[in-house]
Amino acid sequence: MEYEMIEIPVTDMRGSENLFNLDEHGFAIFKVDAGLSYDDYHNSEQLSKFFRKLEAVLKDHLGVSRVDVFRHGMRKRDERWPTPKWHTYTHEQPTTVVHIDAAPEGTRDEIRRQLDEDADELLKRRYQWFNFWKPLKGPVNDWPLLLCDASTVDRRKDIEVADLLYPDYATENSQLYCSTAYKWYYLSNQTVDEVLVFKQMDSLEGSYPGVPHCSCENPLTPKGEAPRESIEVRAMAYYDS
Repeated sequence: MEYEMIEIPVTDMRGSENLFNLDEHGFAIFKVDAGLSYDDYHNSEQLSKFFRKLEAVLKDHLGVSRVDVFRHGMRKRDERWPTPKWHTYTHEQPTTVVHIDAAPEGTRDEIRRQLDEDADELLKRRYQWFNFWKPLKGPVNDWPLLLCDASTVDRRKDIEVADLLYPDYATENSQLYCSTAYKWYYLSNQTVDEVLVFKQMDSLEGSYPGVPHCSCENPLTPKGEAPRESIEVRAMAYYDS
């Protein structure tokens, strides 16, 4: 697979936060008071409380019967990154590759890995994969998360399913071809209680594809701002039918 660097226009959502929603764009901005200090994000017990809060927020917003957080990850940009020299970093770095974390069969496999005995029954229902993304410290402008309006993506010609290989299992995600139809957004000065929620998969026939996303260097980052530190949480939502 080959990649080509291009320039794209990116719109700041600041001042228009309430205009974006999960049904039309595939993403929205939720206000969530995590109730955690910076150090709490490295405490498994405190993190579990945060996950339960995210599950409750999404259940209430969607009106679904079940939401399960199944994975999370943190990224802490090293001051040396990006660099042409190879370094070993202590944390994952921002990714510049546009992608969707899910693909149809890969999502079904993920549910089977998570739930085992319950999977067959839940796979008969409508299910959705969502990501939550927020900074650990804020406000953040350094290497922000970019989100593509899912309604501007043509699943028939823009998306290519790709294999993802891990030491203990294989799965799939979705890569994208370039298109001038895409509309890209980011949130300037994102605070720790502003959570970007974006869909990655919807089993409903005819629904929009997941939200493509990546990060990029922000030329408007204030001088001296600390490198970005962020957490991403992944969850499955299950409907009653």
